[in-house]
Order: sequence, then structure tokens, then C-alpha cells
Amino acid sequence: MVLSPARDDRISAGSLNFHYVQWGEHGQPIVCVHGITANAFCFQALADELARDHRFIAYDLRGRGDSDKPDHGYSVPIHAADLAEVMDALKLERPVLVGHSLGAFISLYFATHYPDKLSKLVLIDGGTPLAWKSPDERPGWLTGSIGRLGTPLPSFDEYTQRLKAAPFLGPYWTHYLDIYFEHDVRFQNDGSVISKSRREGAFEDLLYLEEENEPQQQWAKVQVPTLLLHAGQGLFSDDDQLVTEEYALALQRDIKDNKYVKFPALNHYTIIFGIDSGPAREIRSFVDKE
Repeated sequence: MVLSPARDDRISAGSLNFHYVQWGEHGQPIVCVHGITANAFCFQALADELARDHRFIAYDLRGRGDSDKPDHGYSVPIHAADLAEVMDALKLERPVLVGHSLGAFISLYFATHYPDKLSKLVLIDGGTPLAWKSPDERPGWLTGSIGRLGTPLPSFDEYTQRLKAAPFLGPYWTHYLDIYFEHDVRFQNDGSVISKSRREGAFEDLLYLEEENEPQQQWAKVQVPTLLLHAGQGLFSDDDQLVTEEYALALQRDIKDNKYVKFPALNHYTIIFGIDSGPAREIRSFVDKE
């Protein structure tokens, strides 16, 4: 059953206004941080499994969804500072922090620079050095994801049909992807749609990841229990994952208190969209463990 949010609102945090969603009103708070072109509703499937007895909260990063979109100022440290402001504005004390993709890099950085503001850390398919060395080597699935930003299409149906053509999305399409992409776009007066995410912000974030980010230097500094979820399935090919096997094992070795779980049949997207109950089950077990 798809849970309706208990709250779906905007909040002032720092110098910006952020859109956030909360499913569930009782229990340990869990705060989720999404990927580079995503929005808060990418976590709906996890919310449906966890919000019965947890306050499950996700927000749109700056430049995404219904949050403010400044012209410049996009990087992992800036997003981490925003996250601290959002937590303070929502009066959250040491929640569990869950990050997927870019959100995993932000959450890892947050755990090492704001260690007293979280109780546990979940990194979903992110938080390691990138598998490519230059923009020319970016994987096709990432280029396509960012490429959809800023490009209007005649209708929402055409928008989703193009997405369903992707081999890593189409065969696994569920109502969770419908919900996610409905919140991804702005409907214009002529019926056309365009993604809400700021294209320039996504590129600024990506350049930071490629040129400045060094997550491997942060691993040993993590002070809280950590759950590592790794998507083992490729997207366009068998070896174009965001997190390579080599880096996943290095991450597992260097973070002191961690549990590592690999999902060979899930890819970078399907790991959060409810295709398999395994990720939600692992997160629940980890969060509830004393």
C-alpha cells in the first residue's frame, strides 16, 4: 500500500527554502538524501516499508524538486551544510541518515564533519571514488539522466515512454516510478513537461565529484554504525556500475563498524524502488538493532 505523506511542506533552512516530505509520525527519525537528478519521492517505496513505526523524512536538495534553485553553489560540502540546517529546522536530534547515489556522498561527508548530528549511517550505492577518470568516460546512464534536465517534452506520457525505453528502468517499471517521475516534472500550460531539477546545478555537483571529492579519505573517520548496500547489476553493460566491486570492498574494509550487503540482481535505480524487499528489510534490521 502506498502511504500518503503525513507532511508535505516547505521549510526555511539557512538562506533557502526546502521542500520536504514526512511519512509516519512516530518512532526513530530517518532522514533520506537523494541522488543527483532525483527528488524526495524516490524514497516512497522505502517509506512504505519503514514509516509504520519510524518518522521517515526526505527532502529535495537545493536545485531539485520544489526546493529553491540558486544559480550557483552546488557541491558535497554545501549540500551537507544544507542538511545540517534542514535537521535543525525540523528539530531532529541524531536521526539515522540514509543517502543514495549523490546522497550517499553527501551523507558520508556529513557523518565525518557533523558526527554528533546522526546516530547511524546508511550508504546506498555511493560513497566511493568514481569508476571513470574524465567526463569523456562518464557512463551512458548518467549522461542520459542529466541530459533529460532542461529539455521540454510534449507530454508526460512521452516523457515516461522515453524513460521506459531504458533497459535498467523499463523492465522493472512499477507505480513507484510513476510517483517519482510525476514529482520530477513541472507541467506547463501547453501540456508539455520539463524536469524541475536545475541542469547547471547537477553539472556543478558532478564536476565536484569528478575533480575534488575524495570519499576514500573519509571512510576511516566515520564514527557511527554504518550499513553499506551495493547494487551489483550493471545498467547498459555488465560493468558500468557507479560503485565497483573493488571500491565496495575497500569501503567495507575501511569503515570501522559496518555491515555490507550486495544485491547482485539490483541496479543503481532498482535498489531503491521496491523491486526487491531486501534493501528495506536490511535497513529496518539495521535501524532497529540496539
